[in-house]
Amino acid sequence: MAAPAPTINVPDAPDALSRLIPSRVARGFAIAVVSGLFFTGLNASVKELAGEMPPLLVSWGRWIAGLVVIVPILLWRSGIRGLATRDLKLHCFRGLFHTGGYGLWYEAVVWLPLATMAALGFTGPIFVTLGAALFLGERVQARRWLAVAVGFAGMLVIVRPGMTDMNPGIWMMLAAIPLIAGSNLVAKAVSGRDLPALVVFWQTVIAALCFTPFGLWFWQTPTLTQLALFAAAGVFGTLGYFFITWSYRLLDISALQPVSYIGIVWAALMDVALWGKTSDLWTFVGAAIIVAATSMIAHREAVAGGKKK
Repeated sequence: MAAPAPTINVPDAPDALSRLIPSRVARGFAIAVVSGLFFTGLNASVKELAGEMPPLLVSWGRWIAGLVVIVPILLWRSGIRGLATRDLKLHCFRGLFHTGGYGLWYEAVVWLPLATMAALGFTGPIFVTLGAALFLGERVQARRWLAVAVGFAGMLVIVRPGMTDMNPGIWMMLAAIPLIAGSNLVAKAVSGRDLPALVVFWQTVIAALCFTPFGLWFWQTPTLTQLALFAAAGVFGTLGYFFITWSYRLLDISALQPVSYIGIVWAALMDVALWGKTSDLWTFVGAAIIVAATSMIAHREAVAGGKKK
């Protein structure tokens, strides 16, 4: 996201890709692109499940599947002691944003094509900028307000109020985006305290606990095909969050924002491949406007950050 995030000084320690990709910047971007592919797989699995089962049950099952994936790996690598976090309060604080945001997101996925959801998701930096000014008292320069206004116009192009039906999915996405943006900002902060796998573990634990009441309330026995989709969602989601958290340790969150725009390409291709259709032309026009606006925000943040250094 493009709004200022807590500054965490993480040393550029060698990692698994250091020899293959020596540049920290190139490594961060490459890892972020890989995460986007896994998230597209997660979104497709969830959309397929949510068309057959209650969305909040799907969200609970997805996090339970994530625990099944990540817990054995962490126990094998580092044992029980390796599950200890340096900042449990920060993980729990993130869980408030994450649970609320993705609870709405899982409900919205039933109503909207993946490409439309991806396009609306591009407004995240805009909501973060507004939040920073309104709730954190941060001073926002005129150019950033202009970028916010342009991005808001792009969002209106997508939803076209009064010209097209505002189905519940759009309202849910618009409510989910600022919560997800808050979750991502907290993830940036906590990624400087814990290793990526540990961040994903605690995120998964807290989300699974938060969604448990909903999962039990809406319970229905899954079929073998649905279990396979839950397993796929667990694998895709765990790997997606692992890679994006890894990239947060390497680069500023604002610098990574443009990489997320590739997501609309993967989402549109997945819409066509699985469901034979995708979003309308106006969605892509609006997405282009939002990309321009959020790129402006990211550029200004990068310039400002460089001057401070």
